[in-house]
Amino acid sequence: MSFKAWISALICVSTLSGCTEFLEGKKREAQVIELSDSRFACLRILPKNLKAFTVGEATESQIRGSYDCLRDSLTYFQQKTYGSLQDAYTMEEMRRFFGKYFLKENNVTPQFASELMKIKRALLGGSARYITKTEISMLIDILATVRDESVLVAPHIRTLLNQAEKNETQWEATSTGIEQLRKSLHRILEKTQFAKSDYSFEDWKKALTGFSEFIRGSEPFAPYEAYAEWIPLIESVKNVLIGQRAQISSLTQWKEGLDSFLDLYELVLKYSYVIGDVKFEKQSELRQMTLFVNQTMDLIARSHQMKTTGRIPLEDIDTLIDQVMKRSTWSLRASSLKETYRWVLIKILEPGRKHDSRGLVGLEKKHLAALRREISVWRLAQSFIDTTLTSAQPTVTQKTLLEFYKSYDSKQAIEKGLTSDPVEQIALKKSWQDFGEILMGNPLTNFSERGRLFVSPHPEEWNYTWKGMTKLNFMRTLSRFLLFGYGDDVQDRMMAASMKKQGLIDWYEDFYNLGLDLKAFDPRSTALSSGGRSFMEANFFTFSGNGDDKMSARETFEFISVLFSAGLLSSADAAHAAELEKCGTDKIDLFGKPFLVEACFKTVMRTQFNSLFNNLPKMAKYVENLTPEQWELFYSYLKAASVTPDQQEGLIETANIRTMVTILHYVESVLMTFDVDGNDQLSLEEIQAAAPRFMSFLKTIKPDTSESHLTDGFAYLLYYGKIPGVKEIVSFKWDKMWGMGEVQRLEIIRLFGTLKEQLK
Repeated sequence: MSFKAWISALICVSTLSGCTEFLEGKKREAQVIELSDSRFACLRILPKNLKAFTVGEATESQIRGSYDCLRDSLTYFQQKTYGSLQDAYTMEEMRRFFGKYFLKENNVTPQFASELMKIKRALLGGSARYITKTEISMLIDILATVRDESVLVAPHIRTLLNQAEKNETQWEATSTGIEQLRKSLHRILEKTQFAKSDYSFEDWKKALTGFSEFIRGSEPFAPYEAYAEWIPLIESVKNVLIGQRAQISSLTQWKEGLDSFLDLYELVLKYSYVIGDVKFEKQSELRQMTLFVNQTMDLIARSHQMKTTGRIPLEDIDTLIDQVMKRSTWSLRASSLKETYRWVLIKILEPGRKHDSRGLVGLEKKHLAALRREISVWRLAQSFIDTTLTSAQPTVTQKTLLEFYKSYDSKQAIEKGLTSDPVEQIALKKSWQDFGEILMGNPLTNFSERGRLFVSPHPEEWNYTWKGMTKLNFMRTLSRFLLFGYGDDVQDRMMAASMKKQGLIDWYEDFYNLGLDLKAFDPRSTALSSGGRSFMEANFFTFSGNGDDKMSARETFEFISVLFSAGLLSSADAAHAAELEKCGTDKIDLFGKPFLVEACFKTVMRTQFNSLFNNLPKMAKYVENLTPEQWELFYSYLKAASVTPDQQEGLIETANIRTMVTILHYVESVLMTFDVDGNDQLSLEEIQAAAPRFMSFLKTIKPDTSESHLTDGFAYLLYYGKIPGVKEIVSFKWDKMWGMGEVQRLEIIRLFGTLKEQLK
């Protein structure tokens, strides 16, 4: 070959011009790539079109045009150029060529080019150092599939990027969008060599960083600015669902892993669009929540890690919690969540472990099975409620409710709608019996539309609504968790279980930190004092309380109902009403709420008592008829029973209000239970009939005292508001021979203040 020929060949190689025929000895006119050709001008707007696509603004013609432009360019490049390798191009040759001639503003960096070559190897096989002409042909074919699938996904992009408006249609829109994305990615995956590659999550992170820089170019672009911040969270999700060192070696496993991420992303979108703002005021909203929970359970059960190892390690769950809480606005500590979910696994979802934490390694299939059962128990009762209380029949009496219960085909609901497992069917049938026993309660616990607990001597006056019965079902579910995790005699029937005082103390201990974070527990109280006090309240002041040494299932259910309805909901309503009347101060209490000016709060309680406590109609009527002097006394007794160790003069805090409201409910419960003649007062005979319920407590105040003397002492407490000595008891026995008056609500409330220290 002449020197001139060598020079010509060198120029051909270095410029990637089309000189193949020349090198083969065929003389021909040189061909020059015309960069001004309209075929390649489209490449300059490729980043812009990609950007439009990723925010849901690209049209079908833009999408097809962009991909076709890229395919045409690759075809032309393949046919008209060659690189330093035979029928192949190195990474740097590809990067320089496209960067020099086509991608002016959004060039591919060497680092991103390296990651693209790794993707090339995963997609097409071969080497990560170069791409062959055959592989370019394969890439051109894959791009045709990507083009067609991108057109199908494009209408859903705004929904998939959480950029669509929130409305009732977004639940289905999200499901539709995710399903289309799933189908499209599956089709693309089938076209590639991913199943045979060693492509890793670390590779993906680097590629994503490069892609964000390529799209962004020299101008900031919001969707890509924060990608780096979210990668640790995505990695923690990957570790939970896939595993830290998972070996994915088949197309099926790749699809399963992809499905897990898409299922999770669907849940995230549905939470953002729907669940996060739902108020559970309609059946449709509750059904969506149930579907959401079931989808979450399915996601965990079908995840690669759960299927291959049978568990998700605690370490992976802890890391995910850390990452989520870093980005959350919730006032919860990651440490509280980690502690709490462990106790749930140990005590509630695996009661057979007997509270032994040794050997707990993660969330296992048996925990999922236990949780699925509880969800099915919930759904069984809720399906009855949804069927019974409809828009055509929005309210029913207890009698009608029981008639519907007896005629409801629970067998079909269980076997056709919930499970085909015969053992699970037996468990659900027993839960249905438990539900029936609750419905047969006398009185049956009932809630208002607002969620307030009704306490009335005439429960037949209050009809049952869908919202009220749904709240009842929720309280029953919490009671099941509490009894199965901390109770005794726990087999498979909630109503046969019971709980001793230590069990309730243990619950307060295990959930103490979470309760503090949620502002539900008072940091000035210990688990021991809170658990012991709550045990006495459930035993003495619920409708079914009997004063023995354990909480029955019904006592537990009624206590949970009072705790949530009165202690949290109604007290919050009272505080909110006071804030609306400008009672708040700039000072914040331990619960994150403003201290209230006491004089202002007292006025609000007096003037708005009827509306704040419309679920206590007899109490509301009683307060309405109080004289100003009697109201002052009434309030002073309530305040005395609610003072905190560091009570601030002239101010009311959240703890005061919660205690006051709870006491009002307890007073009505006692009156409703023991006011036999229905005159809204307690006679001496009615007080004596109530004494056995409180006998165990009275013996702690006056040990080594006969029950007859304790009964008189209990009556003396109610009549005179102080703990009697021997002299007072003798005098009281004489007084009662001549007849005693009757005790009203005022005196019963006074009793709570008198025994405040003992009740602790």
